[in-house]
Amino acid sequence: MNERLSKPLGLLDPDPKEKPVTADKSANPSVELAMFSARLLALVADTAVESDTLNTSEFRGKLEKYRHRLANSVNGDPNASSIASECLRLCQDYLTRARTYLLDRETEFAEVIDVLRMALAKLAGEAQAFNVRLMGSSERFNRLTEINDIREMKKQISQEVRELNRVVAEKQKQDENSYTRLSKRIEVLQTNLSKTREEASLDSLTRVANRGSFDAAIERWVERHKKDGTPFVLAMVDLDDFKQINDTHGHQIGDRILLSAAQRFGKHVRSSDFLGRYGGEEFVIMMSDLDLVQAEIKFVEIVARIASCSHEYTKDGEDFKVNLTASCGLAEFNPDDTPDELIRRADEALYEAKRTGKNRVVLARKQKRFWKNLVPFRD
Repeated sequence: MNERLSKPLGLLDPDPKEKPVTADKSANPSVELAMFSARLLALVADTAVESDTLNTSEFRGKLEKYRHRLANSVNGDPNASSIASECLRLCQDYLTRARTYLLDRETEFAEVIDVLRMALAKLAGEAQAFNVRLMGSSERFNRLTEINDIREMKKQISQEVRELNRVVAEKQKQDENSYTRLSKRIEVLQTNLSKTREEASLDSLTRVANRGSFDAAIERWVERHKKDGTPFVLAMVDLDDFKQINDTHGHQIGDRILLSAAQRFGKHVRSSDFLGRYGGEEFVIMMSDLDLVQAEIKFVEIVARIASCSHEYTKDGEDFKVNLTASCGLAEFNPDDTPDELIRRADEALYEAKRTGKNRVVLARKQKRFWKNLVPFRD
């Protein structure tokens, strides 16, 4: 058993690298909550479901950051309670999705097993009945050999052959019907499994590809474009000041804006391109058969269109308008790039776009060194 799980929750050892909290817990409820939450996160990290569709690695990374923040909370830190609440919401969301994921997988396996069980039972039952009828026919043929009258023997043999042909034809028809029914059931099952896989590959909010799908897709894109030598670009697009939008207008409005942004990005991508949500308010777009210059023109237009739109809503009889901008980092695939290297260069370009004023596109040139490869697009 895992050593951390073998201990009571209250006795879980903190990470030795973390700064221990020595404050008087009875006098500081926020610190006590932080300590409890940090230990709870350790338990959740150890029991997280292993699944690419749940972004388990990303989830564990977030847990580790929260654990450090909580463990380093000092006496009287006003943010300790807020941090604890924030990370507990993260855990609740993940565990809810994990429960749904496990229930879906259990349902799928149960249905597959049910189809196989029914098919085997039917085949076994029909085979047993058919064998009994064949054995009866065999015994009757044996008795026919005792008949001395040739004409009577010929008559009864003819009757038995007709009956045997009827039995075989009936069995053949049963087999065909069983095969047809089983094929239809399997076809429905395959359709359901395909829908489940599709759902598992999509982000539940924005309905574009999720992080797990992107991780798999960029591996394929890099491998394919290394072989055929054609260019493609990776764009990392981040909605500017999105936390402020959530804080000011609420998470429901924030969710609507994320969905709207995903739909606007979708209008600019082709069927051969890839659009996904990388996490939070960050999106990734991969476009093939474009070089960096062509991609810059394309994404300057996309960023400008995002900035020209606003999201309007009414609350308690009062009208509100939310203006939105986006920053973009662009990297062109190099033949010696790994997926991680390409992502790193695009991410560095996005960081530079944020640092130099937001609402702009920054290009990551082919040079490897960071400070030489960033060319900002300025309004």
